[in-house]
Amino acid sequence: MKIFNDLTRPLRTGLGLTRPQIAMSPVKRRIWKWFTGSHPLVFSTDLYPQETELLLKTFTAANPTTYLEIGVFWCGTFKKVLQARDAANLKTRCIALDVWDEVLDATVNTHVSGWPNRKIVGCALEKNGLGNFELLAGLSSQAGDLIHDKIDFVFHDANHTYAAVKEDLELLHPLMSDGAMMLVHNAGKEYEPDKTYFKTDGGPYLAVMDLVKLGKWKLETFEYRLAVLKRLS
Repeated sequence: MKIFNDLTRPLRTGLGLTRPQIAMSPVKRRIWKWFTGSHPLVFSTDLYPQETELLLKTFTAANPTTYLEIGVFWCGTFKKVLQARDAANLKTRCIALDVWDEVLDATVNTHVSGWPNRKIVGCALEKNGLGNFELLAGLSSQAGDLIHDKIDFVFHDANHTYAAVKEDLELLHPLMSDGAMMLVHNAGKEYEPDKTYFKTDGGPYLAVMDLVKLGKWKLETFEYRLAVLKRLS
């Protein structure tokens, strides 16, 4: 394969079909999808390594019956959760909720995700030997209609406006079990893009702090761009 890649690289470069070139252009990404049935961004994530470590540590310690990830992009973080679950022999039902590329009117949803493709992600996870997961299409506000079991652990990485985060956490609260864990990404003030979100309308940081003041959640810790919350009854 390396020899083939080396021999064909000049031709592929001329056609704009090397991986870096494809990643830079929506048109070329579609070409890549057509040729390979995949996407160059599959399993990408914007979490810092320390944030991923904290998420996986908290997830494994909680040993939840049901895990929900909202705003999954190309499932980079979700993949790591599935791998951690299987490595620890947990029986967690893992659910990923996104609008994918199936909700065409971005003005009516609470999370514009970058339009990942659900089928491509599902196939990629299976090719990596991962199973026992569900990829649901819908808005974060529809979680209650799509999931009928109590949720024990949520990783929220959806729309980062103050109103959207506050609405999502209020809607999720009754769907979650007592003592359930909630991790909210981009909920700090020190790193970008959190600084911008906070300056714009308070962002996830202010939404989290306002809900903590109302007594609905206990703030366990802030680390990097993650707020770790525990649901209170």
